Amino acid sequence: MKPTTVFAIGRWMPIHLGHKAFLTRLARTYDRLVIGIGSCYENGTPRNCIPAVEREKLLYRMLRAEGIENAVILPVEDRPTFEEWIADVCEICRLYDVTHFCTGNKEDILDVLAAKGMRLDVEMINPEDGSDFPYHATDIRNAILMGEWERLDAMIPAEIKPMVLDGVAKEIRAANEGRGQAFIPGRQTVDLILLVRDPSDGKTYLLIGKRDENKIDFPSAWAIPGCGIAPFESPIDAALRAFLSETGLTLKVTDRAKEPCDGRLFPVDVDAPLHFIGIYASEDKRINGSRGGGSQCFAVLAEARVADLLPHLHASRDMTELRFLDLDALYAQALAFDQKHMVYDALSRFGITVENGEELAVFGEDGRPTGEGVSRTRAHEEGVLHGASHTYIYRRDEGGISFLLQRRSGSKDSYPLCLDISSAGHVERTSDHLETACRELAEELGLTVAPEALTHAFTHRVFYESAPRGKRFLDAEVAAVYLLKADVDVSTLSLQPSEVCEAVWLPADEILCRLEANDAELSLVKEEFVRVLNAVREREK
Repeated sequence: MKPTTVFAIGRWMPIHLGHKAFLTRLARTYDRLVIGIGSCYENGTPRNCIPAVEREKLLYRMLRAEGIENAVILPVEDRPTFEEWIADVCEICRLYDVTHFCTGNKEDILDVLAAKGMRLDVEMINPEDGSDFPYHATDIRNAILMGEWERLDAMIPAEIKPMVLDGVAKEIRAANEGRGQAFIPGRQTVDLILLVRDPSDGKTYLLIGKRDENKIDFPSAWAIPGCGIAPFESPIDAALRAFLSETGLTLKVTDRAKEPCDGRLFPVDVDAPLHFIGIYASEDKRINGSRGGGSQCFAVLAEARVADLLPHLHASRDMTELRFLDLDALYAQALAFDQKHMVYDALSRFGITVENGEELAVFGEDGRPTGEGVSRTRAHEEGVLHGASHTYIYRRDEGGISFLLQRRSGSKDSYPLCLDISSAGHVERTSDHLETACRELAEELGLTVAPEALTHAFTHRVFYESAPRGKRFLDAEVAAVYLLKADVDVSTLSLQPSEVCEAVWLPADEILCRLEANDAELSLVKEEFVRVLNAVREREK
């Protein structure tokens, strides 16, 4: 007799006792159970609020609790047309010799099949036949939003309750409050961050490599391992596959039901739990590349000697020049796509704080330096008053006065890719405002300027609070503002990649209008720019 395979597809957002009852029944009735996670690239909305990688963990935990070992879990993406989607279903049926198809989605699947006169060459099963469970996943999501924890006890399996009440509940609330991270249509990828804490020197290192020079996006850029996700491939499997093919190292996951997953790093054979860091996607092609989509990022922190790993690194065509980067050098290291933020988010997950070695000058309430220093991180977490220099480069042209603005690098921890002051920087503990202004012009733009070429316009206090990527950011500065009249050719500038990705000239009137309209692309402070413009106009009379 031919073995029987049943294919059950759903969104499982999240799993309830009704799901558990019929999936368990299917697993024990048929020789093999294939579970499809529908809408696997939908996230960040009230209806689609749990990443597929987390739904996969819920399913594995539920199956393990029931002792079910004959199940396969596959992500299934939404398609632009029903015909494309049903073609994917048919392909899964072919790949896994499916004999029975199970779905309770009458409106979106069964009715459409009937209306189009289509039929699958398998036996159809309705999961709600014989079910006495009165709830749906929508009821669970609503109960979480309402904080009805006692009601949830009657709806969700006990084995997944801790995950639902912790991580899943946060995802649901974030999506309903407009804070969820959506996928962008296009090529879906994974990235895997390997951090190695070396006991021989106590330092932590990041594995990076150089992308091939023929890559469509970010050619020859330094990057972390990653790849595109194949059809019906779990993001975890894709991450493990990319890691092996691009580095020569092996990461084996032994328990997918956990977060983080249990894992081990070979050939050194050490514990290496695999953490899901998050979804990274942007409409901006300078961050996301030219093919859309986004990345699901994972990270590992392992205790091992870097010297023991180096002989086993094997660069591939996609990633060459593999090396372990000392985290002390991370601040100045540019990475492809949004990978710099992925790494910083992973470090935050592991409780690792990375500084770039500089100490900012602390200023007192009298506006003078105290002689003390403070780390950049602490200054922006606690709002410690520190020094800064702001230099505005301007010129006269046919339209009047124009200003040179820099576009901040996509890896900046605040206002990435926004247009900002020509050049700006923090005053280090052993420096002063004017020296800082000259240093930043040289570092960020490649302009060597004598101190006497700068005109001091004014010094004032600047304070603002924001939450880039959900993290609180405080900036309390004593800022000295300088003017530099120079007709700079932007094509000759030597931009610092970690700080600046572009320099452009904009008319003063346009900048002012956009600031008045609260244009999100500009990160200049309107009040400061107005004072600067007035000072320039006074000079140019």
